[in-house]
Amino acid sequence: MASDASQTAQVDPGLSWSQLRAFEACARLSSFAGAALALSVTASAVRYQIGLLEARLGVILFERQAGRLALTKIGETFARQIRRPMRDLLNACATATQSALEAPITLSAPPLFAREFLLGRPFLAWCDANNVRLDVSDAKRELFGPTPIAAIRLGAIEETDVTLTPLLAVALRIAAHPEVAASARPHDGTWWAAQTLLSPSAADDGWQAVWHALALPDAIVPRTVPYGSYAAALEAACAGTGLILAPLPFANKEFGEGRLAAVSDIRVDADREYALIMPDDLAGSNRGRALKRHLVRVCRT
Repeated sequence: MASDASQTAQVDPGLSWSQLRAFEACARLSSFAGAALALSVTASAVRYQIGLLEARLGVILFERQAGRLALTKIGETFARQIRRPMRDLLNACATATQSALEAPITLSAPPLFAREFLLGRPFLAWCDANNVRLDVSDAKRELFGPTPIAAIRLGAIEETDVTLTPLLAVALRIAAHPEVAASARPHDGTWWAAQTLLSPSAADDGWQAVWHALALPDAIVPRTVPYGSYAAALEAACAGTGLILAPLPFANKEFGEGRLAAVSDIRVDADREYALIMPDDLAGSNRGRALKRHLVRVCRT
């Protein structure tokens, strides 16, 4: 018998939070309309949830009297018994959310962006002071998880439940190893046809803009080697493997050190820009807003 009682106590009653929340609001306000206003839903939605709850429990919880609600005796008992567990559940959720928001923020950034703006001592010191952990990688991090994560991405798009903040537009310049650039004939279509283009996906559309700016035919089809990241393509160009649409300002170091040289004075604007993305909950927090402000400032100074 004790075993049977234990098993009965563990049976899932199949109730939803929406049903319990509707019941609590109706019990407190004695009105479908009042509960609907408090919950920011329609009165019909509240009635529906109460109907589901009563059907699930097999009891009548409210009496409808002259347009007002009155708890039945069973309803009074049910309201009294669930009041504290509901409050404890809400407090537990708030505590868990607060703990997550206080955990270190992981800021994921691609290597070129990190090298240009984030790896200097001032930004790293700001991260230490503000409980931000920098993760330098081309890999895309999942934004929704047990710890707060923000990411800087090239060509980020608007997503559901995600806040996007533009940070930096990128210009592209045709570049190659200095020996390759010295013998370049950028206005000669036959020269281009013999070249190798080192092309991250972010630069694919840029080459068409180059052909147009140089008044070259669209039919030019150089050999193209795809790359998963700008950092890898940039290193390959410096090694003399082929030509690249070098992203500015990120390639300024390679130009300054003589590892790259311009093949033409033409610059084209990239179709994509770097943006900071983070879940809406993090973006709306004080820490998320502080991170956004600081990154915008870093990228514009």
